[in-house]
Amino acid sequence: MPDPAGPPALPRLLLVADGFAIGRTELEAADVCRRTTALVEAGVPWVTLRDPGAEPAAFARAAEALARDLRAANPDVRLSVNARLDVALGLGAGVHAGRRGPSVAEAVAAGAVSVGFSAHSAVQARTAARDGAHYVTFSPVFATRSHPEAVPAGLDPLGLAARTARIPVLALGGLTPPRARLARMVGAHGAAVLSGLLFAWDAPKTARSFLDAVEEESGSTP
Repeated sequence: MPDPAGPPALPRLLLVADGFAIGRTELEAADVCRRTTALVEAGVPWVTLRDPGAEPAAFARAAEALARDLRAANPDVRLSVNARLDVALGLGAGVHAGRRGPSVAEAVAAGAVSVGFSAHSAVQARTAARDGAHYVTFSPVFATRSHPEAVPAGLDPLGLAARTARIPVLALGGLTPPRARLARMVGAHGAAVLSGLLFAWDAPKTARSFLDAVEEESGSTP
């Protein structure tokens, strides 16, 4: 079982840089990378690189280039890589497990600097913690544009996961700054955000709004 506090100084705001290698329907890959770098410059402390449709070589090249840019923007930025354990290890980044890629136990055994897991229930969050995960994302809390077919869980299941997993739980799905504040109030460690940050018109203002929301004392800490 990992230290319940997780890795040192685990940030409360995570940007999911989805489509950074081959792009998304709404954004070219170059735009995702540009916006991600601008958000890190604006204060976003943690980024996970996600692009499940990218071929391994393209993913690795794009991850190396973006990691270099993000570390130039902020040498202290925390990086994670979704599913691609080899890329994570090569970059000295954390790895985020879920439906794709290694299991939590495999990532822990490989020596990843941090291991996260995509949970959709309190049971999955507790199982990930038992297997050695340092944190989990819990989704979808609210309706989300990236997975419109998914039924939102709401705040009560998020709060249950936060109370029982004994590792930090990040709310994911349909997050806005006010909703991130609500997530903190029910016990979430913080927020993982995709569309709410990537599609922001004003990166510095939006980043600050999210940071203010998640950094407020919630009165309940996982």
